[in-house]
Amino acid sequence: MLELALILIFCILGVIVGIATGLLPGLHVNNIALILLSLSGPIVAMCSPLFAYGISEEFIFMLICGFIIAVSISHTFHDAIPTTFIQ
Repeated sequence: MLELALILIFCILGVIVGIATGLLPGLHVNNIALILLSLSGPIVAMCSPLFAYGISEEFIFMLICGFIIAVSISHTFHDAIPTTFIQ
């Protein structure tokens, strides 16, 4: 049950970040992906209390991947808004 809650939290946060990247013309999903990949070690270290509940490092990396996918899908939909109004 904890795994499902973590997946939902990371996906919802990904959608929120995707909305921000979609609405801000200078920020792209690739920037967020690069930042997350460079900070993946500290993210796993911050999530280390979850190891006591049976959550592995591989699962945390999968959560980061799910976050990036949620950001990219949300960015795709919300990128049309500034594109319409900038021209």
